Amino acid sequence: MKKERIAAGLLALSLLTGCSSSHVAADPDDMAFLAADMKRDSTIVTVNGKPVEAEKYLFWLVNAIETMRKYGILTDETWDQTYGERSLSDAIKADALETTKLYQIIELKAEEMGVTITAEQEEQMTQELESMVEQSGGEEEFQVRLDALCITKDSFAALNRIYFLNEGIRKKLEESGELTVTDQDLADYMEENGVYAAKHILISTRRISEDGMSYEEYSDEEKQAALELANSLRQQLTQAGDSQELFDQLMNEYSEDGRNPADGALYYPEGYTYIPTGQMVAAFENGAKALEVGQISQPIESEFGYHIIQRIPVDEEEAKQYCNESYKFNQITEQWLDQAEVTTTAAYDELDPKTFYERLQGVVMARADAGSLLGSQEPQESATK
Repeated sequence: MKKERIAAGLLALSLLTGCSSSHVAADPDDMAFLAADMKRDSTIVTVNGKPVEAEKYLFWLVNAIETMRKYGILTDETWDQTYGERSLSDAIKADALETTKLYQIIELKAEEMGVTITAEQEEQMTQELESMVEQSGGEEEFQVRLDALCITKDSFAALNRIYFLNEGIRKKLEESGELTVTDQDLADYMEENGVYAAKHILISTRRISEDGMSYEEYSDEEKQAALELANSLRQQLTQAGDSQELFDQLMNEYSEDGRNPADGALYYPEGYTYIPTGQMVAAFENGAKALEVGQISQPIESEFGYHIIQRIPVDEEEAKQYCNESYKFNQITEQWLDQAEVTTTAAYDELDPKTFYERLQGVVMARADAGSLLGSQEPQESATK
Protein backbone atom coordinates (compact mmCIF):
# COMPACT_ATOMS: atom_id res chain seq x y z
CA MET A 1 0.00 0.00 0.00
CA LYS A 2 1.44 3.35 -1.01
CA LYS A 3 1.47 6.34 1.28
CA GLU A 4 -0.02 9.67 0.34
CA ARG A 5 2.35 11.60 -1.87
CA ILE A 6 1.39 15.09 -0.65
CA ALA A 7 1.49 15.37 3.15
CA ALA A 8 -0.41 17.82 5.32
CA GLY A 9 0.98 21.29 5.95
CA LEU A 10 3.24 23.52 3.97
CA LEU A 11 5.68 20.99 2.59
CA ALA A 12 8.56 23.16 1.54
CA LEU A 13 8.50 25.19 4.73
CA SER A 14 9.12 22.11 6.82
CA LEU A 15 12.37 21.49 4.98
CA LEU A 16 13.96 24.51 6.63
CA THR A 17 14.02 22.74 9.98
CA GLY A 18 17.59 22.09 10.97
CA CYS A 19 19.16 24.38 8.36
CA SER A 20 21.86 26.36 10.12
CA SER A 21 21.81 30.10 9.68
CA SER A 22 24.86 32.29 9.38
CA HIS A 23 25.19 35.99 10.05
CA VAL A 24 25.77 37.11 6.50
CA ALA A 25 23.66 39.29 4.28
CA ALA A 26 21.66 37.72 1.46
CA ASP A 27 23.72 37.40 -1.70
CA PRO A 28 22.08 38.38 -5.03
CA ASP A 29 24.11 35.81 -6.97
CA ASP A 30 22.31 32.98 -8.69
CA MET A 31 22.83 29.94 -6.44
CA ALA A 32 21.78 27.51 -9.16
CA PHE A 33 24.46 28.94 -11.41
CA LEU A 34 27.12 28.94 -8.69
CA ALA A 35 26.42 25.32 -7.71
CA ALA A 36 25.34 23.73 -10.98
CA ASP A 37 26.32 26.03 -13.85
CA MET A 38 22.70 26.69 -14.82
CA LYS A 39 20.58 29.80 -14.35
CA ARG A 40 17.86 29.43 -11.76
CA ASP A 41 15.06 30.06 -14.27
CA SER A 42 16.49 27.88 -17.04
CA THR A 43 14.60 24.73 -18.02
CA ILE A 44 15.99 21.54 -16.55
CA VAL A 45 13.09 19.18 -17.39
CA THR A 46 9.63 19.40 -18.93
CA VAL A 47 6.58 17.57 -17.58
CA ASN A 48 3.69 17.11 -20.00
CA GLY A 49 5.16 19.89 -22.09
CA LYS A 50 5.54 22.43 -19.26
CA PRO A 51 9.08 23.56 -18.36
CA VAL A 52 10.39 23.21 -14.81
CA GLU A 53 12.86 25.83 -13.60
CA ALA A 54 16.27 24.55 -12.54
CA GLU A 55 16.06 25.89 -8.99
CA LYS A 56 12.86 23.94 -8.24
CA TYR A 57 14.50 20.66 -9.19
CA LEU A 58 17.72 21.56 -7.35
CA PHE A 59 15.67 22.37 -4.24
CA TRP A 60 14.30 18.81 -4.23
CA LEU A 61 17.74 17.43 -5.00
CA VAL A 62 19.15 19.14 -1.89
CA ASN A 63 16.23 17.72 0.12
CA ALA A 64 16.86 14.18 -1.19
CA ILE A 65 20.56 14.45 -0.39
CA GLU A 66 19.96 15.83 3.11
CA THR A 67 17.40 13.12 3.86
CA MET A 68 19.85 10.37 2.89
CA ARG A 69 22.54 12.01 5.00
CA LYS A 70 20.20 12.36 7.97
CA TYR A 71 19.54 8.61 8.05
CA GLY A 72 23.19 7.74 7.56
CA ILE A 73 22.66 6.18 4.14
CA LEU A 74 24.71 8.81 2.32
CA THR A 75 28.23 9.70 3.44
CA ASP A 76 31.20 11.16 1.61
CA GLU A 77 32.24 7.60 0.71
CA THR A 78 28.90 6.10 -0.38
CA TRP A 79 27.86 8.25 -3.34
CA ASP A 80 28.80 5.57 -5.87
CA GLN A 81 27.72 2.54 -3.86
CA THR A 82 24.94 0.37 -5.26
CA TYR A 83 21.47 1.27 -4.02
CA GLY A 84 18.90 -1.09 -5.47
CA GLU A 85 19.75 -1.46 -9.14
CA ARG A 86 21.77 1.76 -9.48
CA SER A 87 24.23 3.93 -7.65
CA LEU A 88 23.09 5.91 -4.64
CA SER A 89 23.92 9.11 -6.51
CA ASP A 90 21.64 8.14 -9.42
CA ALA A 91 18.90 7.02 -7.01
CA ILE A 92 18.97 10.40 -5.26
CA LYS A 93 18.84 12.20 -8.59
CA ALA A 94 15.85 10.11 -9.69
CA ASP A 95 14.06 10.63 -6.37
CA ALA A 96 14.32 14.40 -6.76
CA LEU A 97 12.96 14.08 -10.30
CA GLU A 98 9.95 12.11 -9.06
CA THR A 99 9.11 14.79 -6.49
CA THR A 100 9.56 17.50 -9.11
CA LYS A 101 7.26 15.60 -11.45
CA LEU A 102 4.64 15.18 -8.73
CA TYR A 103 4.52 18.90 -7.97
CA GLN A 104 4.32 19.84 -11.63
CA ILE A 105 1.54 17.31 -12.27
CA ILE A 106 -0.54 18.68 -9.38
CA GLU A 107 -0.10 22.20 -10.69
CA LEU A 108 -1.11 21.15 -14.22
CA LYS A 109 -4.11 19.13 -13.02
CA ALA A 110 -5.30 22.03 -10.89
CA GLU A 111 -5.22 24.30 -13.94
CA GLU A 112 -7.01 21.67 -16.02
CA MET A 113 -9.74 21.19 -13.37
CA GLY A 114 -10.16 24.89 -12.58
CA VAL A 115 -8.84 24.57 -9.03
CA THR A 116 -7.42 27.79 -7.58
CA ILE A 117 -6.14 29.10 -4.25
CA THR A 118 -8.76 30.78 -2.07
CA ALA A 119 -8.24 34.15 -0.38
CA GLU A 120 -8.15 32.38 3.00
CA GLN A 121 -5.45 30.02 1.79
CA GLU A 122 -3.42 32.91 0.39
CA GLU A 123 -3.63 34.57 3.79
CA GLN A 124 -2.58 31.36 5.54
CA MET A 125 0.46 30.99 3.27
CA THR A 126 1.42 34.60 3.82
CA GLN A 127 1.23 34.21 7.59
CA GLU A 128 3.23 30.97 7.51
CA LEU A 129 5.92 32.58 5.41
CA GLU A 130 6.07 35.68 7.59
CA SER A 131 6.41 33.45 10.65
CA MET A 132 9.32 31.61 9.07
CA VAL A 133 11.03 34.87 8.18
CA GLU A 134 10.61 36.10 11.75
CA GLN A 135 11.92 32.84 13.22
CA SER A 136 14.93 33.07 10.91
CA GLY A 137 15.82 36.51 12.22
CA GLY A 138 14.62 38.61 9.31
CA GLU A 139 14.55 38.69 5.53
CA GLU A 140 18.32 38.49 5.05
CA GLU A 141 18.74 35.51 7.35
CA PHE A 142 15.75 33.81 5.74
CA GLN A 143 17.32 34.22 2.31
CA VAL A 144 20.57 32.77 3.66
CA ARG A 145 18.63 29.64 4.57
CA LEU A 146 16.95 29.54 1.19
CA ASP A 147 20.32 29.95 -0.51
CA ALA A 148 21.47 26.80 1.28
CA LEU A 149 18.51 25.07 -0.37
CA CYS A 150 19.33 26.62 -3.75
CA ILE A 151 16.02 28.42 -4.18
CA THR A 152 14.61 31.96 -4.17
CA LYS A 153 11.82 33.15 -1.92
CA ASP A 154 9.35 33.47 -4.81
CA SER A 155 9.96 29.92 -6.03
CA PHE A 156 9.89 28.65 -2.46
CA ALA A 157 6.47 30.25 -1.96
CA ALA A 158 5.26 28.83 -5.29
CA LEU A 159 6.09 25.29 -4.18
CA ASN A 160 4.03 25.76 -1.05
CA ARG A 161 0.98 26.62 -3.13
CA ILE A 162 0.94 23.03 -4.40
CA TYR A 163 -0.33 21.66 -1.10
CA PHE A 164 -3.47 23.79 -1.33
CA LEU A 165 -3.95 23.00 -5.00
CA ASN A 166 -3.66 19.31 -4.15
CA GLU A 167 -6.32 19.66 -1.45
CA GLY A 168 -8.55 21.52 -3.92
CA ILE A 169 -8.20 18.71 -6.46
CA ARG A 170 -9.04 16.15 -3.83
CA LYS A 171 -12.13 18.06 -2.73
CA LYS A 172 -13.34 18.32 -6.32
CA LEU A 173 -12.88 14.58 -6.87
CA GLU A 174 -14.76 13.86 -3.64
CA GLU A 175 -17.68 16.03 -4.72
CA SER A 176 -17.86 14.29 -8.08
CA GLY A 177 -17.94 10.85 -6.42
CA GLU A 178 -14.67 9.71 -7.98
CA LEU A 179 -13.20 8.87 -4.58
CA THR A 180 -16.15 6.77 -3.41
CA VAL A 181 -14.94 3.25 -2.60
CA THR A 182 -16.90 0.55 -4.44
CA ASP A 183 -17.05 -3.20 -3.76
CA GLN A 184 -14.81 -3.71 -6.79
CA ASP A 185 -12.32 -1.17 -5.43
CA LEU A 186 -12.19 -3.11 -2.16
CA ALA A 187 -11.73 -6.44 -3.94
CA ASP A 188 -8.95 -5.00 -6.12
CA TYR A 189 -7.26 -3.48 -3.08
CA MET A 190 -7.25 -6.76 -1.16
CA GLU A 191 -5.92 -8.65 -4.17
CA GLU A 192 -3.21 -6.05 -4.83
CA ASN A 193 -2.05 -6.13 -1.20
CA GLY A 194 -2.54 -9.87 -0.71
CA VAL A 195 -4.88 -9.35 2.23
CA TYR A 196 -6.04 -12.44 4.13
CA ALA A 197 -7.22 -13.34 7.65
CA ALA A 198 -6.59 -16.22 10.03
CA LYS A 199 -6.91 -17.59 13.53
CA HIS A 200 -4.33 -19.88 15.06
CA ILE A 201 -3.48 -22.00 18.04
CA LEU A 202 0.18 -21.37 18.89
CA ILE A 203 2.11 -23.89 20.93
CA SER A 204 5.31 -22.04 21.74
CA THR A 205 8.83 -23.46 21.50
CA ARG A 206 10.57 -20.62 23.32
CA ARG A 207 10.26 -18.70 26.56
CA ILE A 208 11.05 -15.18 27.73
CA SER A 209 14.56 -14.94 29.17
CA GLU A 210 15.15 -13.87 32.74
CA ASP A 211 16.13 -10.39 31.60
CA GLY A 212 12.62 -10.00 30.16
CA MET A 213 14.10 -8.54 26.97
CA SER A 214 14.78 -11.61 24.84
CA TYR A 215 13.78 -15.24 24.27
CA GLU A 216 15.50 -18.57 24.81
CA GLU A 217 14.74 -21.70 22.81
CA TYR A 218 13.20 -24.77 24.41
CA SER A 219 15.33 -27.86 24.76
CA ASP A 220 14.88 -30.63 22.19
CA GLU A 221 12.77 -32.58 24.69
CA GLU A 222 10.54 -29.55 25.33
CA LYS A 223 10.12 -28.93 21.60
CA GLN A 224 9.12 -32.56 21.10
CA ALA A 225 6.51 -32.20 23.85
CA ALA A 226 5.17 -29.05 22.17
CA LEU A 227 4.87 -30.87 18.85
CA GLU A 228 3.07 -33.79 20.49
CA LEU A 229 0.59 -31.37 22.08
CA ALA A 230 0.00 -29.62 18.75
CA ASN A 231 -0.60 -32.97 17.02
CA SER A 232 -2.98 -34.03 19.82
CA LEU A 233 -5.02 -30.81 19.44
CA ARG A 234 -5.16 -31.27 15.67
CA GLN A 235 -6.37 -34.84 16.14
CA GLN A 236 -9.14 -33.65 18.45
CA LEU A 237 -10.26 -31.18 15.78
CA THR A 238 -10.25 -33.89 13.11
CA GLN A 239 -12.34 -36.20 15.25
CA ALA A 240 -14.82 -33.35 15.82
CA GLY A 241 -15.10 -32.64 12.09
CA ASP A 242 -13.02 -29.46 12.40
CA SER A 243 -15.68 -27.89 14.59
CA GLN A 244 -15.45 -24.12 14.81
CA GLU A 245 -16.67 -24.25 18.37
CA LEU A 246 -13.93 -26.69 19.37
CA PHE A 247 -11.25 -24.71 17.52
CA ASP A 248 -12.17 -21.57 19.47
CA GLN A 249 -12.29 -23.55 22.72
CA LEU A 250 -8.83 -25.06 22.18
CA MET A 251 -7.43 -21.72 21.01
CA ASN A 252 -8.62 -19.95 24.15
CA GLU A 253 -7.35 -22.77 26.36
CA TYR A 254 -3.97 -23.57 24.80
CA SER A 255 -2.77 -20.82 22.45
CA GLU A 256 0.30 -18.89 23.61
CA ASP A 257 -0.12 -16.02 21.16
CA GLY A 258 -0.11 -13.24 23.74
CA ARG A 259 -2.49 -12.88 26.67
CA ASN A 260 -3.67 -10.01 28.84
CA PRO A 261 -1.88 -10.31 32.21
CA ALA A 262 -4.96 -8.95 34.00
CA ASP A 263 -7.37 -11.75 33.03
CA GLY A 264 -5.35 -14.17 30.89
CA ALA A 265 -7.55 -13.58 27.84
CA LEU A 266 -6.01 -13.73 24.36
CA TYR A 267 -5.21 -10.37 22.82
CA TYR A 268 -6.77 -11.52 19.52
CA PRO A 269 -9.68 -13.84 20.37
CA GLU A 270 -11.25 -13.17 16.96
CA GLY A 271 -7.99 -13.89 15.19
CA TYR A 272 -6.09 -11.61 12.82
CA THR A 273 -8.95 -10.26 10.74
CA TYR A 274 -6.85 -8.12 8.37
CA ILE A 275 -3.35 -9.19 7.33
CA PRO A 276 -1.54 -7.62 4.35
CA THR A 277 1.08 -9.81 2.69
CA GLY A 278 4.47 -9.52 4.36
CA GLN A 279 3.20 -8.73 7.85
CA MET A 280 3.56 -12.22 9.33
CA VAL A 281 6.50 -14.64 9.30
CA ALA A 282 6.75 -16.64 6.09
CA ALA A 283 5.78 -20.01 7.61
CA PHE A 284 2.55 -18.59 9.02
CA GLU A 285 1.71 -16.60 5.89
CA ASN A 286 2.38 -19.44 3.46
CA GLY A 287 0.44 -21.87 5.64
CA ALA A 288 -2.57 -19.58 5.94
CA LYS A 289 -2.66 -18.69 2.24
CA ALA A 290 -2.57 -22.35 1.27
CA LEU A 291 -5.94 -22.84 2.98
CA GLU A 292 -9.45 -22.13 1.76
CA VAL A 293 -11.63 -20.02 4.05
CA GLY A 294 -12.78 -22.28 6.90
CA GLN A 295 -9.99 -24.86 6.43
CA ILE A 296 -7.65 -25.80 9.29
CA SER A 297 -4.00 -26.67 8.80
CA GLN A 298 -1.83 -29.37 10.28
CA PRO A 299 0.74 -28.03 12.78
CA ILE A 300 3.13 -25.66 11.00
CA GLU A 301 6.50 -24.84 12.55
CA SER A 302 7.89 -21.30 12.70
CA GLU A 303 10.46 -19.53 14.89
CA PHE A 304 7.65 -18.98 17.41
CA GLY A 305 6.52 -22.58 17.70
CA TYR A 306 3.80 -24.77 16.16
CA HIS A 307 0.75 -23.12 14.60
CA ILE A 308 -2.59 -24.76 13.89
CA ILE A 309 -4.08 -22.20 11.50
CA GLN A 310 -7.63 -21.62 10.37
CA ARG A 311 -8.26 -19.34 7.40
CA ILE A 312 -11.14 -16.95 8.13
CA PRO A 313 -12.91 -14.24 6.06
CA VAL A 314 -11.30 -10.81 5.96
CA ASP A 315 -13.14 -8.18 7.99
CA GLU A 316 -14.20 -5.85 5.17
CA GLU A 317 -15.00 -3.00 7.53
CA GLU A 318 -11.44 -3.14 8.82
CA ALA A 319 -10.11 -3.28 5.25
CA LYS A 320 -12.12 -0.15 4.42
CA GLN A 321 -10.07 1.75 6.99
CA TYR A 322 -7.17 1.36 4.57
CA CYS A 323 -9.00 1.20 1.25
CA ASN A 324 -10.59 4.62 1.66
CA GLU A 325 -10.86 7.95 -0.15
CA SER A 326 -7.22 8.75 0.58
CA TYR A 327 -6.18 5.47 -0.97
CA LYS A 328 -8.26 6.10 -4.08
CA PHE A 329 -6.83 9.61 -4.38
CA ASN A 330 -3.32 8.16 -4.16
CA GLN A 331 -4.20 5.66 -6.87
CA ILE A 332 -5.42 8.43 -9.15
CA THR A 333 -2.30 10.49 -8.47
CA GLU A 334 -0.08 7.48 -9.18
CA GLN A 335 -1.90 7.01 -12.48
CA TRP A 336 -1.25 10.63 -13.42
CA LEU A 337 2.41 10.17 -12.58
CA ASP A 338 2.67 6.94 -14.58
CA GLN A 339 1.13 8.64 -17.60
CA ALA A 340 3.25 11.79 -17.36
CA GLU A 341 5.66 12.55 -20.19
CA VAL A 342 8.98 13.77 -18.82
CA THR A 343 11.76 15.13 -21.00
CA THR A 344 15.12 15.97 -19.51
CA THR A 345 17.60 18.51 -20.84
CA ALA A 346 21.34 18.09 -21.34
CA ALA A 347 21.82 20.12 -18.16
CA TYR A 348 19.90 17.51 -16.18
CA ASP A 349 21.60 14.57 -17.87
CA GLU A 350 25.05 15.99 -17.13
CA LEU A 351 24.26 17.02 -13.54
CA ASP A 352 26.31 15.13 -10.95
CA PRO A 353 24.64 15.30 -7.50
CA LYS A 354 27.90 14.93 -5.58
CA THR A 355 29.66 17.72 -7.45
CA PHE A 356 26.59 19.95 -7.18
CA TYR A 357 26.21 19.39 -3.44
CA GLU A 358 29.90 19.94 -2.71
CA ARG A 359 29.90 23.17 -4.70
CA LEU A 360 26.73 24.36 -2.97
CA GLN A 361 28.20 23.63 0.45
CA GLY A 362 31.37 25.43 -0.57
CA VAL A 363 29.45 28.59 -1.45
CA VAL A 364 27.40 28.42 1.76
CA MET A 365 30.49 27.88 3.94
CA ALA A 366 32.43 30.65 2.21
CA ARG A 367 29.61 33.08 2.87
CA ALA A 368 29.37 31.97 6.50
CA ASP A 369 33.13 32.46 6.95
CA ALA A 370 32.96 35.86 5.31
CA GLY A 371 30.11 36.86 7.61
CA SER A 372 32.04 35.71 10.68
CA LEU A 373 35.08 37.74 9.62
CA LEU A 374 33.00 40.84 8.97
CA GLY A 375 31.26 40.47 12.28
CA SER A 376 34.55 40.20 14.21
CA GLN A 377 36.25 43.27 12.78
CA GLU A 378 36.95 46.02 15.31
CA PRO A 379 35.82 49.53 14.34
CA GLN A 380 38.80 51.65 13.33
CA GLU A 381 39.41 55.24 14.33
CA SER A 382 39.30 57.77 11.57
CA ALA A 383 42.70 59.06 10.39
CA THR A 384 41.35 62.57 10.33
CA LYS A 385 41.02 64.65 13.44
